[in-house]
Amino acid sequence: MRQLISLLSRVNRAVSELGVGLACLFLVMMTAAVLLQVVSREMRAPIGWTEEVALASMVWVTFLIGPWAYRHHQFTRIDVALEAMSPRTRMITNLLIHLFEAVLLVGAIYYSWRFFSGGNSLLPQTTRLLRNLVTPLIGADAAGDLVVKNKYVYVILPVGFTGLLLVSAEHLLRSLRTLATGREEIRNFDLDGSARTPEADIGDTPARPGRED
Repeated sequence: MRQLISLLSRVNRAVSELGVGLACLFLVMMTAAVLLQVVSREMRAPIGWTEEVALASMVWVTFLIGPWAYRHHQFTRIDVALEAMSPRTRMITNLLIHLFEAVLLVGAIYYSWRFFSGGNSLLPQTTRLLRNLVTPLIGADAAGDLVVKNKYVYVILPVGFTGLLLVSAEHLLRSLRTLATGREEIRNFDLDGSARTPEADIGDTPARPGRED
């Protein structure tokens, strides 16, 4: 199990850090689109595609950053009940929680893929922008065949849920190891966003009886 956790930890670290980098790019794109929209409206010449780009970027930012946030325990949570439990009961409860999360994520992947596969509606303003940009290069007839569909935006849903499922599998394996050894990992939940335990090697993780998340 140790080797499997170590392998999954390295994969999740690489995937989540890549997601953070891409999310930063989409965040810049979203901010630029919103600012351009505000300026254009103030000048009484609104640009339609800015809203579509901003909304699409927001969706991508959310699902790209999700695996990192989940892995570093940065999602909002209420753990008063868990903290009040005995260590053994808390270990079992954590295991059941992670198992339940994994089942939910499998369902989310399935339904988000169906949603992506069936989405054929267009982003009209973005389609118009794309056609205007490529018409000088490929001609009006070829440009008229180009469309930007909503499904291209929402492809990130099954991708993001898959990343979350990988992280959930890591949490589940860690919970199994905790239950088997009786030693709970200590994690840092500083408000500055640092949660360094997932970055540490498996053998370097401090442990004590009494805590697991």
